[in-house]
Amino acid sequence: MRGLNDKVAVIAGGGRGIGLAIAEQFAEYGSRVVIGSRTTEQVEAAAKGIRERGGQAVGLRLDVAEQDSVRDFIAGAHDAYGRIDIFVYCAGTNRRMPAEQYTADAWDEVIGINLRGAFLSCQEAGKRMIADGGGAIVTITSMMSHVTTPNQSAYAASKGGLLQYTKLLAVEWAKHGVRVNAVSPGYIETDLNSANFRNPSFRSQVLGKTPMERFGLKSEIAEAVCFLASPAASFITGACLPVDGGFLAGHPLVTMT
Repeated sequence: MRGLNDKVAVIAGGGRGIGLAIAEQFAEYGSRVVIGSRTTEQVEAAAKGIRERGGQAVGLRLDVAEQDSVRDFIAGAHDAYGRIDIFVYCAGTNRRMPAEQYTADAWDEVIGINLRGAFLSCQEAGKRMIADGGGAIVTITSMMSHVTTPNQSAYAASKGGLLQYTKLLAVEWAKHGVRVNAVSPGYIETDLNSANFRNPSFRSQVLGKTPMERFGLKSEIAEAVCFLASPAASFITGACLPVDGGFLAGHPLVTMT
């Protein structure tokens, strides 16, 4: 991916799963990476792994639910390399239960990480980019930003809201040279959804509704993020790129059980 060498890429939620794959891919393209995660040991191990492969990486603790932690993380990321060229919001969580049984605590937890955390983090990163003359932000939304499945009240609400927030930032910050886009992953096995992937019925349903008849890879999400953050996407802002094997295109109104 041309144009990413020596860029500073900051990944919130980069300690594991898709976020770690994104951090590793930026490092492969020569970017200097700052990884944020709530678990200090996890984020330090992630950064160490990149450095051992010849990349440049720093790991900093980040709790996206705490405003002070977000401010400290973005300030630390900026101090680490002197600027922030790229910011990726990949922190997320989910709690599943029927809508009539959904608890306020569960709602607050999911909205707090998936949506409020994105608001706090993108705002802080955006301020730095505006002051420094521009940059690129990519949020990791979801197919639940477009369709829905049962038992995901807060997740669907948070990811739908995140997509709209992404578009809002793109409109407001274009004049500052800040591009803001989203990637909506299809079904990618991660720690967050590993229980579902062990369910044969779930696997059958997903593959039956995915035209490419396979699950996606974390590396495929990472490549899409790198593209949107790169100069190759210089006239793209306010867009959402589904990386889902055709799931949304083939079933735009799908509701899975």
